[in-house]
Amino acid sequence: MTCEELIAHLSSYIDHEMDAALVAEVQEHIAHCRNCRVVLDTTQRLIVLVHDEGRRIIPASQRSALFERLQQAFLNRPQTQSQSDQHSSEDSAV
Repeated sequence: MTCEELIAHLSSYIDHEMDAALVAEVQEHIAHCRNCRVVLDTTQRLIVLVHDEGRRIIPASQRSALFERLQQAFLNRPQTQSQSDQHSSEDSAV
């Protein structure tokens, strides 16, 4: 499973709406991918905050820090072979 695939399935994983085989793939990926663990953990914490506190205003500084952390986790994820191949083919097409 790639990081992009995990992100695409993140909501279903959190909501326990996927089959056991896919759950196993997600769990294996997050066991080895720190960035995806950060994204999953941050998303789950955000859900808990919303559910526990109802509608809560997050101060701008904290909101900015949260989005920065999510963006950095996504941007700093290691590239998979397919991503490297895709970037190589895009570069050669230019």
